[in-house]
Amino acid sequence: MPGNRDKTGKFQKGKSGNPSGRPKVPEGVKKMLKEATPEAAKLLIETVTNENAGMNFRLDAAKEILNRVYGKAAQPIDGDFDTTLRVVLEGELKDYAE
Repeated sequence: MPGNRDKTGKFQKGKSGNPSGRPKVPEGVKKMLKEATPEAAKLLIETVTNENAGMNFRLDAAKEILNRVYGKAAQPIDGDFDTTLRVVLEGELKDYAE
């Protein structure tokens, strides 16, 4: 069993499940994708204006354009929250707070 898991297979407190982090995208790949950006934007615009394309494709392209230009709309959090947050300080932090 890897060193960052306990006997039951759960991650140990304070140990990362991915200590190396997310792999970096190679610079060559980033460059290729950036160079393809104008063509990708043209394709989105062509899809939005193509009356022969399915409405779902046109709507998806329109949403993608709007999200890229204006950012995604804020997602409201729905729920009935009536709760109290309690913070318990221990050790030096507790002494410092007192």
